[in-house]
Amino acid sequence: MNHASDGALVRARILRGTATGALAFALALGVSPLAPTATADAAVGKRHEGRQVEQMNAKPLPPRGERVLKVARDQAGDPYSWGGTGPSRFDCSGLTKYVYKKALGKNLPRTSSAQVGATKRIKRADARKGDLVFFHDGGGVYHVAIYAGKNQVWHAPGSGQSVTKATIWTGSVFFGRVR
Repeated sequence: MNHASDGALVRARILRGTATGALAFALALGVSPLAPTATADAAVGKRHEGRQVEQMNAKPLPPRGERVLKVARDQAGDPYSWGGTGPSRFDCSGLTKYVYKKALGKNLPRTSSAQVGATKRIKRADARKGDLVFFHDGGGVYHVAIYAGKNQVWHAPGSGQSVTKATIWTGSVFFGRVR
């Protein structure tokens, strides 16, 4: 590592808050300006009486499907309401719309049949937690739910019921992954 004069290092540290200062600071430390900030910070820590700069322990987000399922689970027990889009009353497509917006920032269309168009159809064997399950009667889609794995879904079943986890009750389904 190249050792810069103390004056150059002090001037670079003063400018550090600016883009120019960050470049000058990195160069004064003998660190590549293209190196991650953690490298420069670690070098600073080592050069100043053994002090280490604390690294931020950024926790990675849970996988996409787990985020979707967590929001769906949080709605368990909320009553069914035709046309309901949350946050405390849902119909089937209102639940999927709400969950995807809250979990992933995705804005799904309002109805189950329109939500089909917002997905890429996938084979049942390729389905992952958080994918959508579309129930059809041969003439069209009549229900949508969120796949929970192991032949289970989270859904808003119908009038007089509430958001719940259930076993897929028919073979007349197909799966879609939100794009």
